[in-house]
Amino acid sequence: MTSLKKQLTSFEEDIFAGREIDVKEFYLLKKELIDKRENNKDLLELHLLLEAMLEKQHNDLMNKRLNLLTIWSTIFLPLSFYTGIFGMNFDDVPFLTNHHGFWIFTILTIGTAVGMWYYFKKHKWL
Repeated sequence: MTSLKKQLTSFEEDIFAGREIDVKEFYLLKKELIDKRENNKDLLELHLLLEAMLEKQHNDLMNKRLNLLTIWSTIFLPLSFYTGIFGMNFDDVPFLTNHHGFWIFTILTIGTAVGMWYYFKKHKWL
């Protein structure tokens, strides 16, 4: 087995096992395969497939992270809105002069957060 084939097989095993690979070495191998493309067409094709798989894995991971960030932002956006309204400095803010205004505000914010969390869990987004 040639050295290039051994390296490519090693990368293939690492990618399928979900282990981290040295990206610099991976692309140096690609450059070497392209330089010697006449003798290594099969290996170059395999490398391109592995490269596509690696890119898909990275895209999936990024999509999961962005999905979680979006969900957290969606939960906290209404809470920031409530805080902005109740933090205004004038006397016409709802529940400001009410004796139980603080507790109504607290129940409203907790209820909103719990309701949105429940909605995301129900739709299996979380």
